[in-house]
Amino acid sequence: MEVLTGYLPKLTDSGGTIEVASSSPSEQLYVYNLFFDIGKHADASGTTANFNLDYPGSSVIGGLHLSRDKCFWLFARPTPSVPAHTDTQILVLRNTNHVLVLLPLTTESYLGALRGPVFENEYGSISLNFVKDPKFSGAGRAVAVVARDVNTAVKTAVERARSIVGKPTETASTCTLPEDILTYCTWNSLQPPTPSQAGSALQTLEHIKSLGVQPAAFLIDDGWQHTNAFRTLQDFTASASFLGEYKSLAEVVKIAKKEHGVRDVGVWHTIQGYWLGVDTGRFGGKYRLVKVTKDGYPGPDEPAGYQYYIPHPASIGSFFLDYYTALREAGITFTKCDNMASIDHIVSAVEVSFPNPRSVEVPGDPVDVSELRKAYIIAVKNAAREVFGAENVIWCMGMTPRFLFGEVGLAGDGLKRICRNSDDYFPNEQGSHGYHVYTNALNGLLLNNLDIRPDFDMFQTHAYISPQGVQNTSQAGLAQAAFHASFRVFDVPLKSDPKILRKIVGSVSPTSKSPSIVVQASEPFTATNDILDPTILEGGHGRGMKLYVNNTVGIWNVRGWGGRVVEFLNAADIAHALSLPPRTAPPPVIIHIQTSNPASESRTLQYGYANPLHPAPPVRMDLDTLGWAIVSVGRIEKEAQVACLGLIDKYLPTRGVEKTELKPGKYTVSVRCSGKLGVWVGMGTKVGRVGVALVGDAGAKGEEQTAEVESEVVSKGKLITVQIKGQSEVVFELA
Repeated sequence: MEVLTGYLPKLTDSGGTIEVASSSPSEQLYVYNLFFDIGKHADASGTTANFNLDYPGSSVIGGLHLSRDKCFWLFARPTPSVPAHTDTQILVLRNTNHVLVLLPLTTESYLGALRGPVFENEYGSISLNFVKDPKFSGAGRAVAVVARDVNTAVKTAVERARSIVGKPTETASTCTLPEDILTYCTWNSLQPPTPSQAGSALQTLEHIKSLGVQPAAFLIDDGWQHTNAFRTLQDFTASASFLGEYKSLAEVVKIAKKEHGVRDVGVWHTIQGYWLGVDTGRFGGKYRLVKVTKDGYPGPDEPAGYQYYIPHPASIGSFFLDYYTALREAGITFTKCDNMASIDHIVSAVEVSFPNPRSVEVPGDPVDVSELRKAYIIAVKNAAREVFGAENVIWCMGMTPRFLFGEVGLAGDGLKRICRNSDDYFPNEQGSHGYHVYTNALNGLLLNNLDIRPDFDMFQTHAYISPQGVQNTSQAGLAQAAFHASFRVFDVPLKSDPKILRKIVGSVSPTSKSPSIVVQASEPFTATNDILDPTILEGGHGRGMKLYVNNTVGIWNVRGWGGRVVEFLNAADIAHALSLPPRTAPPPVIIHIQTSNPASESRTLQYGYANPLHPAPPVRMDLDTLGWAIVSVGRIEKEAQVACLGLIDKYLPTRGVEKTELKPGKYTVSVRCSGKLGVWVGMGTKVGRVGVALVGDAGAKGEEQTAEVESEVVSKGKLITVQIKGQSEVVFELA
């Protein structure tokens, strides 16, 4: 117990009960269940209870919290002091040796969150706040975990939370939508002066294809629906203003698929139809309706008491089934369901009817808000499964406790769903781009451990203002590749940057019409406790943000505008990238460094110990504003002094290769797509003939092609590069 109370000395006086779930001093891992009697400590309303956890202990030297500063999104803040009027979903406290993760639970019966003090003189104190449904009389729950590192602490806390709600502790592996695909999205692509019309979007698809890149999916975002000035949905068709010269949504979809090679087309909608619900005159005759009242949580446009009309829980199933059926008839195969947080901020709902189109509303029976919330999510999921054949839905604006800990997230059914991981990426606000990468990384530490694949929003491959634009768009592209996120671009027509696109994707075949694949991480990233350092967000000069995935180290300059990073790669980074046990000395490796700094764009060198007493010196990297560096780590095959570095023209080179195999006199590399393959060979190893054979969809190898091979002398060897035109098997003859 002393381990836990070292972080929160007054926790035992909070009114809660502490139970040791597990304790492993050898692994330095301690797990606690926390119970709080909500009914006994409820306020006058009978639904809210607040438990004072007091101040962190004197050993705490820093922290981090993810708070819902807007009702839709979590924001990462590198401080242990949590806000008073918005919910904090998870709190990390750090001392010199360990971290504590405090995770309030949310179930169908109650919502749990951390809050700060209302009064300024109590700044820094922490409270645990529960809001329960009127019928619930049990205990609110929270999980506390103390571990050596933040990855283990968050992962263990989520696993413990899963077991409490009766779900398997393992995260799901099957995603509801295809992975490693490129999607073109219309949001921020079709903004003035570009006409917000289908023709502009099709022009962008045509341009991207002309650059040798084939998006697999096309997402038509907000702006396509038939709505009115009151922001309510009128029907299930596309608006004439969006269609422009085309007759229907079906015609637009057909052109996108037939002429531009897109496999899937999706459309955007909100959970309630449009931002302010549905038109009562248009939908009241077919579906039962309710008038809802909002609570005014910071973030949405609607103040406390705002009201609008949405389908009744008893009708929402047929509403979305009809909606999705109409979309499927137009050729749509997936959707993006937005504004999810709005249903979590409904405080009351009353059924209403309109005897005739011109009559005033007639109020009916009240509707259980908790049942309404559940009915809406179930309706979307069921409609997608029935109409599309699978739950092909991207969930957005839903970083609320009820959503993340409900059926879509922690308490899910074994499927990994795509959910937005942050506020929007604003191409015109360059000063926000570093923080956008940072908050996605920190939010990802939580969401990666839920049954969620984070969606980091779209990005543009080109500068927002050209030619004066100085935006480093490559930073956001690298982040999406390294963060195992769904990948979408919203380029303006005719502005796509082919250099950035080709660092993201590769072609499976030089001749087929198969979509390009995104060369991105195959698993969630990890971080060290250094990511909790608040100075990485400050202005001026200092350290960067490091993450590790797929034998790769990524470094980002997320400092304030104008800030410069001086960072060093050391043996601990190499060990972490290779997923070696803590404090394990890595073997000698070959590293390939790419940076956004034109003065040192790429370099290859050997890194390792001369002997255990003389470690290799750290490698310095200088990153300008919004700069980045990516370090691919290749293990050296001792028998032949050869190491594969992957497709070194991609943001994440190691993911361009499926596998390698060393046999006497032969080194074989299976490459996933087109790109520039890099293989290091030591001075004592000679490379003879290099054979390249394309691999078909069924795995059959084609005839061997003439290889485009180059070599250059690098650290303690040579870098052999081979231009690959599609999925291939590359054989190096060694001597």
